[in-house]
Amino acid sequence: MPEEYDKNRQKRCTIRDVADFAGVSIATVSRVINGAKNVSEETRRKVIRAIRSLGFKPMPALRKSAELLYNIGVLVPDLRGYHYNEIVMAIEDYASKSNFETLISIPKMLPEEEQHVLDKFFKRKIDGVILAELYTGVKYLEPFLKSGVPLVAVDYNIEEILCDSVNVDNIGGAVTVMNYLYTKGHRKVLYLRGPQISPAAVHREKGIRKFLDRHRDVDVFLSESEGYNPEDGYEGVSRHLKKHGLNFTAIFSVNDWSAVGAIAALREYGFEIPKDVSIVGFDNAPYSSYLTPPLTTVHQPRWEMGQTAAQLLIDRILGRGSRIARNVLLPTKLVERSSVRDIGKR
Repeated sequence: MPEEYDKNRQKRCTIRDVADFAGVSIATVSRVINGAKNVSEETRRKVIRAIRSLGFKPMPALRKSAELLYNIGVLVPDLRGYHYNEIVMAIEDYASKSNFETLISIPKMLPEEEQHVLDKFFKRKIDGVILAELYTGVKYLEPFLKSGVPLVAVDYNIEEILCDSVNVDNIGGAVTVMNYLYTKGHRKVLYLRGPQISPAAVHREKGIRKFLDRHRDVDVFLSESEGYNPEDGYEGVSRHLKKHGLNFTAIFSVNDWSAVGAIAALREYGFEIPKDVSIVGFDNAPYSSYLTPPLTTVHQPRWEMGQTAAQLLIDRILGRGSRIARNVLLPTKLVERSSVRDIGKR
């Protein structure tokens, strides 16, 4: 039956066309589109195949022009700083070149707001969704999965293989930092932790533990405070120095933004970098090379993350590529500057 539907037909097909193509009722198609649970898995897949084959668009009114045939939603926790800004810009760049319209939502790490955004996306019949750091839990993705709406997780690891994902090697990046500090003679390291609800922060700690499994002669002190912001790094260093004094020779900060606060705290206590304390960040933020001293850090390929996520999602929407969920893991790279001292040469 697919041969009966040419490209012009695909652009104006109706829900009845989908029902006829799949050999089911219009009501069944409607239930699948709306993510209803009272549809068998076999029927659901049959309807989804029909929708994709015909290029059926449930809500064409959402399109701004005839050229913008598809809408994709992007959900990011915030747009402060530089990290998600660059990822979102890369997504929008790739999508616009493919004639896809992008809708950006920022739930600010609030689970109830995420639920609202996801519900809004679903009711708008969005064609696909890119998610970054979902705090509500994967159960809120069920309507999309059941109705065949493609999902891509970017900078967010979903343990269950539910959809395509694009991440950087946070574990490997953390191991690289620890190995680097080790070769520079550092055996006492203060780690400024990220928020434990963030998969990226959790994986960086996994990398530290992986390193420690092989190096019993190294002590890593975990900061009492946690977070990605300058005040978190400042608080982490200040609290540790007040309680324990300077019992470390190097700091590994969960990201460059936190490292900025750490540097301020060290200077308030009269310590010089890297003479008294070395410091390494993670991200390679645009400003990291302009700090004093320039910050040694780990580069994350943010632009490539966004472009790859958009490509995976658009391929899914257009029915291209493998049906198996793909997990793209992009490598990190240590950027050596002058914030680390080689104390092994003393």
